[in-house]
Amino acid sequence: MTRAMRGFTLIEIIMVLAVIAIVTAVALPKLNLTGAKSDAATREVSNLVMRAQRLAVTDGYNVNMLFDVSSNSIRLHEDANNDNQIGNNERVRRYPLGDGVTYGQGGAPARPNGAGPFTFTRTMSGTPEVIFRRDGSASENGTIYITTLNAQAAGRTQDARAVEIVRATGRAERYKYTGSTWQRSSF
Repeated sequence: MTRAMRGFTLIEIIMVLAVIAIVTAVALPKLNLTGAKSDAATREVSNLVMRAQRLAVTDGYNVNMLFDVSSNSIRLHEDANNDNQIGNNERVRRYPLGDGVTYGQGGAPARPNGAGPFTFTRTMSGTPEVIFRRDGSASENGTIYITTLNAQAAGRTQDARAVEIVRATGRAERYKYTGSTWQRSSF
C-alpha cells in the first residue's frame, strides 16, 4: 500500500504565480496613488481646521492657522493674548502636508473663492493665515488648494483638491476636481 504524497507540484506553484502576476499587471495601473496622497493631505488639513476651531472655542482665545509654503506645512499658533503676534509663551505647532504633496491647484480651475494656492487675504509676517475665534467663526472665507508634486509635473488636474473654510461657522468643506468639475467630497 502506498501513501499519498501531500503538497503542490512545481507546475501548480508556477501557475498560481502566473495568475497573481497577470492580476497585478492589470490592477496596478488603475491604482491612483497620487490621488490617494491628495485625499490624505486634504483630510489632514480639514482635521487641522477642526482642531484649530476647537482650540479657539475651548481655550477662549484666537488660534491662527498659517500656511507655510517654504516648509510645505501648516502652523497652528495659539494666540493667548489675541495680538496676532507669536509670543514667547505661546504654543506653535507645525504639521507637514505629507511626502510628495504641495500647495496649489495643479492646473485645475479656481473655485468661486478665487485662485490659489490660498485665497486668504490676511497674513502674519508674509505668511497666509486664517484666524479662528473663540466663538468658532473664522476671520474670512477662503480656500486652500492641494495637489501632489507628480500630478503637478504631469498636469494631472484630477488630483487637485480644495478645502474651503466658511467664515460664519469656521467649518471646512472638502472638494475634489474630477477632471471637468469640482465636486464636494467626503473622502
